[in-house]
Amino acid sequence: MVRLTLAQQLTASLVEQIGNGTYRVGDRLPSLRECMRLFGHSKNTVINAYEALASQGLVEPRHGQGFFVRQGSPNHNEPDEPQPYARAMDTIWLMRQQFVREPGHSPLGEGFPPVEWLMDMRLDKFTRQIMRTEVNTLFRYGNRLGNASLRQHLAQKLASYSITASPRQIVTTHGANHALDLIIRRFIAHGDTVLVEDPGYYPLFGKLQLQGAHMLCVPRLADGPDMQVLEQHLRSHKPKLFFIQSVGHNPTGSDISPGKAHRLVQLAQQHNFILVDDDALADFKPASAIKVSALDQLQRSLYVGSFSKSVSAALRVGFIA
Repeated sequence: MVRLTLAQQLTASLVEQIGNGTYRVGDRLPSLRECMRLFGHSKNTVINAYEALASQGLVEPRHGQGFFVRQGSPNHNEPDEPQPYARAMDTIWLMRQQFVREPGHSPLGEGFPPVEWLMDMRLDKFTRQIMRTEVNTLFRYGNRLGNASLRQHLAQKLASYSITASPRQIVTTHGANHALDLIIRRFIAHGDTVLVEDPGYYPLFGKLQLQGAHMLCVPRLADGPDMQVLEQHLRSHKPKLFFIQSVGHNPTGSDISPGKAHRLVQLAQQHNFILVDDDALADFKPASAIKVSALDQLQRSLYVGSFSKSVSAALRVGFIA
């Protein structure tokens, strides 16, 4: 018997309520915060459920207003899936909701530490250092891969994770989201099959929808992906990439086990797909934490890093190795 995820359970419950008339056509579903309070779920669980309802054509998002019941069952005269651009706009609306703030409340599952924790970084000190030593580079485009000194330091940082990479293997980006954008644009064409974790990072889902990718979900368990479901997908399809978070998985916070990490690397080689290891929370985990990109040594993997959570979200600094 297949066990449903919390998002799937919530989706099924809302589908039933729409079907039995609890929510009628034109009714507004509870807001994300209301739904979190009613069902005791995290924000990402509710978001994934509402995304699923929208993809089935049962509800429609209205910018700045919420999700509204569209009809009791999908209209078969319309396409089964909304156009990718419309789906991406749904995700943009959900992302905007993350920036809604209420005094005295800290959003559950937010990926940013309190500002007080980061005050000791003294970014002004580093700004003065750059102005003294590398001021000439500020007025030119510079290297297409990014600042050479920064990439040298990033290579040393990766070495502390047991990942061997030269500075020429590293491209700096405007954060992890920009890194994911570049990877998707480089490797994925419309209709290509990719694997994602469920639950997972919903902005990634919006990027893949906009690109027209065919997403297959692999349930995320306490020790990593559900390997049985993964191997079923690999036997039936030919995915190009598998987007995974080895450590600090969003939203569960779980880390992959050594056994599953080794098996993933074997499967990537056997089935010829690329592992995209999104490690945006690396600075909050021990350097010794298992990463598939370290086991694979970037042979069939791409490592995505970011300092948005540990230094400053406003600076938007990330990289791909």
